Amino acid sequence: MRTANRRKRNIRTLTGAAAGFAAVLCIFLFCSVFFVSAKEKNEEQVLYKYYTSIVIEPGDTLWGIASETMTSEYDSIPEYVEVLKEMNNLTSDSIEAGQNLIIAYNDTEFR
Repeated sequence: MRTANRRKRNIRTLTGAAAGFAAVLCIFLFCSVFFVSAKEKNEEQVLYKYYTSIVIEPGDTLWGIASETMTSEYDSIPEYVEVLKEMNNLTSDSIEAGQNLIIAYNDTEFR
């Protein structure tokens, strides 16, 4: 009889341990899926800023170039014109054909 009772207790203990292990495993898998999906969302939103030089063509204006190359981080063309002037050490809006102009762009914009 004692052996039968021990077996029953051992089976209950093993069953309880297996159920506990399964519960911990389910919680771990649920949490790891949540953290992976949260990380993926952050990576999708990352934009890298790059810089390139363009040659100014006859008829180009700083405002026209700004409207064509402005990135989404700026709210207005006048704001971006000021940024272009700072990046290129310009004191006025006037530019000349043949000049090089440094512009910034994001990895999904202006290529």
